[in-house]
Amino acid sequence: MNTFIDTRTIRRKTPYIAMFVVLATSGAFGFSPPEATDKIDAEPVVLTRPDGSPAPALLENLYVATKDQPGLMQRPPADPDISSEGVAAGVQPDDLTPGYVLFEGDIQLRPEEIDYGVEGAPRAVFGTVNYWGATVPYDFAANVSTTNQQNAINAMNAISARAGVTFRLRVGGDPDWIRFNASTFNNSPVGRQGGQQIINIVSWGTQIIIVHELYHSLGFWHEQSAPDRGTFVTINFGNVCGASSVPGNPCNPNVCQGCADAQNNFISCAFNFNTTAGAGVWGGYDFDSFMHYGRTAFSCNGGDTITVNAAWNAQWQSLIGQRDHFSLLDELSCRGIYPFVGDRWLRIGPGGSNVGTFFNPFIGTFTTACNATPQNGTLLIDPGTYSGIGTYSQAKTVRATFGTVVIGN
Repeated sequence: MNTFIDTRTIRRKTPYIAMFVVLATSGAFGFSPPEATDKIDAEPVVLTRPDGSPAPALLENLYVATKDQPGLMQRPPADPDISSEGVAAGVQPDDLTPGYVLFEGDIQLRPEEIDYGVEGAPRAVFGTVNYWGATVPYDFAANVSTTNQQNAINAMNAISARAGVTFRLRVGGDPDWIRFNASTFNNSPVGRQGGQQIINIVSWGTQIIIVHELYHSLGFWHEQSAPDRGTFVTINFGNVCGASSVPGNPCNPNVCQGCADAQNNFISCAFNFNTTAGAGVWGGYDFDSFMHYGRTAFSCNGGDTITVNAAWNAQWQSLIGQRDHFSLLDELSCRGIYPFVGDRWLRIGPGGSNVGTFFNPFIGTFTTACNATPQNGTLLIDPGTYSGIGTYSQAKTVRATFGTVVIGN
């Protein structure tokens, strides 16, 4: 079996395992997404094909950790100063996209889109929004310094290195665009709004916070908005500012991160922890996502508002809310919605129409999906066992996503 494996060492010394070109295979083989090890001095492996030409290179700077891979990594706890959500003093800032108010701390929504006290207000991990095409125009408000413009550009480039979306300066004919504004808050609308939409940034020195806000504009909600959230984390409403279920727990602007309605009245922050049934989710619950709240988000007393459930608590309680790296699913979910030209997707079960996209993947057999993947393209495969032993002569990358993939008879 001619299978070529890249054990390239990537950020945080986590070897990534991927299969590249499959030639004249016989018998079953399996490959998995990244796994962490104790290896700290590994050198990158230069991959070559049998003819000596270089094999495709993997993207750098991935960090791997999901609920299905416990005990992966030891690293410092998430910094509560940068993993917190919300607005100090609880006021609605005056530099939001016109006609919008704040929701979930850093999301701009129109007031009619929010039901402040009802389970099921409109949000999801992704979906229920308008996505951009492959190009997102942007410009800068006059108050953004040259240094901070470059910080924003670096954040956009970090996304473009991992997904097939290109950010470019707006030209006169662009009807829709993102404007970066220097603010005293970090916030963004979710998805493509039409016309000018504003991303406010104060944390210019933390790239992943800028990326977090860009992800909102690309169509992503917070991770803990997932409908299956309760399996993985518990919300401690006794520590949430003004939670109606806990009388006498006021929203104190001197303590909490502040929640206000469109009229700047203090209200309960509990609505920030609503979930949406039927939201668009993919992969396992991602404690490591930079789209996850920190453990004390919207706390009235400094206590934890989010507790990771027992099976994952020891590994993740102090780590949720990180803002310093892309998780595996942060990268791959964005790549699914904004694919590179040569990307194709394969998974098992219903829900696809054999188009090969993230939303309409190839279903069932590796052979069909591999043959339909362009030369030098990438076939991304969700976990499972697929038939497809055979001979494949074109160079292409075959990559497992968030679990083990086996190709057998």
